[in-house]
Amino acid sequence: MMSKITGKSYRKAEIETLLDALKRQTRRARTMAEDAIQRISRATYEPYYEYRDALTEIEGVLVLIEDRMENAEKNAAAQLREYHSQLIVDLLRLKIDVVLRVFPALEGAEVLPVGTQKVFLATIWELHETVARIDREHIEGVLDGDARKRLVVAETILREVSDRAPRLMELAAENHARSA
Repeated sequence: MMSKITGKSYRKAEIETLLDALKRQTRRARTMAEDAIQRISRATYEPYYEYRDALTEIEGVLVLIEDRMENAEKNAAAQLREYHSQLIVDLLRLKIDVVLRVFPALEGAEVLPVGTQKVFLATIWELHETVARIDREHIEGVLDGDARKRLVVAETILREVSDRAPRLMELAAENHARSA
């Protein structure tokens, strides 16, 4: 099968290089998220925007990986499927963890400047997209007990926001569309 992006099929090493890059980028995003969460509690939001930018870069790498996995040489995709799945699970765990920590950080902040709305809407959208991806890829069975509990909490938050303030979900989608 030939790639839609480049018109070729890929060897295991070519795909593995991108998977390793995804692993590094996820690790870097985790470090950025830790810093961002600490600084949100001090009403500094720029690190959170940088973390969100890192997620956008990761999404670009994911598109390339998915194209290469779909267009891999005969056995390459089969050999890398487990590694790929584990990296996706790690990324989704990161996203869920960050969202579940950003809400309390926002709640605990003494002063919420005007820019907070952007952080809140981006966080709501991130939660929505992460839950949708887990549902779409049917990987919830891969998550361990702790990750499943966190996912349930995340889904509950999302459902409550959607039920109590449906306009927030619409604003989050509009905010995402503007920033994309």
